[in-house]
Amino acid sequence: MPSNASNDANIAAAIEKWFQGAARELPWRAEDSPWGRLLSEFMAQQTQIERVAEKWTAMVDRFPAPISMAEADLNDVMLLWQGLGYYRRARYLKEASEQICSEFGGEVPQTVEELLRLKGVGKYTAGAIASIAFNNRVPIVDGNVHRVVCRLANEGSKGVNDAWTWDRATNLVEQCSSPSLLNEGLMELGATVCMSKNPKCHACPVQSNCEAFKNETQLDVPKPKATKSKQVEFHYAVLFCKQGKIALEHRSQTELWGGMWQVPTIESIRKLTQKEVSSHFKVQGKLLKLGSFKHTLTHKSIEFHVFESPHESAEQLKWFDVDSLSELPFANAQKKVLSYKELAD
Repeated sequence: MPSNASNDANIAAAIEKWFQGAARELPWRAEDSPWGRLLSEFMAQQTQIERVAEKWTAMVDRFPAPISMAEADLNDVMLLWQGLGYYRRARYLKEASEQICSEFGGEVPQTVEELLRLKGVGKYTAGAIASIAFNNRVPIVDGNVHRVVCRLANEGSKGVNDAWTWDRATNLVEQCSSPSLLNEGLMELGATVCMSKNPKCHACPVQSNCEAFKNETQLDVPKPKATKSKQVEFHYAVLFCKQGKIALEHRSQTELWGGMWQVPTIESIRKLTQKEVSSHFKVQGKLLKLGSFKHTLTHKSIEFHVFESPHESAEQLKWFDVDSLSELPFANAQKKVLSYKELAD
């Protein structure tokens, strides 16, 4: 169905009205502020909203304004980010807070153009903050919005970053009463009603405007992405402990789980023998195998093998009091590695 101003205005009005009554209770909606919204958008990138809701309050309590984060140690940000994954976002958020203080007087910028200058902010995030926090008449497109606009037009071949998708979002926001309500409503509609596998068409406020519903093609629109086989890796983690201390290493900021701490770990694209692991760490004697587990990420599957060294080696590593581990950020996989030591004891 081709776009026209009257139809777009009807769709926008229906979504705005629906959202005001159907919006989920999320902490950043109850304590609404531009900084709080920026935090939520950074945290929600490629992360389930329920997990973000669990973490957001602690983050905004610790960093109630950009200046508090800008002046903090990166480790403090990473510590609160534990469990959200994609840790590069935490580093970008820290840098963005510093930019806000140095370039924008400590206030979150309001325009898309200014927001795009912040580290880690792309077209979608800039539009979301500009429209939802400041009610600027600008479009947004994420996976949920993309799905909604594609189904409304029964257009299944376009991508999230396709110009057509952004044009459709632009047409809608130009005809709405409140850009803030419309854009957040579009995202909410895609997240809770117009879902990819089990859409709740009976509860949709724009069902009468939906060409996919009329043609019964909801499950085919938009066209599903071709699934890629996941890369498989093997990680060998060795627990070195002595006199209430444990050896740890700091991951590079540029790699997976960058900036987090871990027990000494070898990463390989092939399976290693225990002898190879021992040789790598110059361990005299046999390592004690504690267990193994699989950790699945979006783009790869990692098979962890956990060992303990009965010898006080690894002099090149940093030693920490076991009681101080709660003060250091660990990715979820490494938290599981550490749990093997607790089980072993």
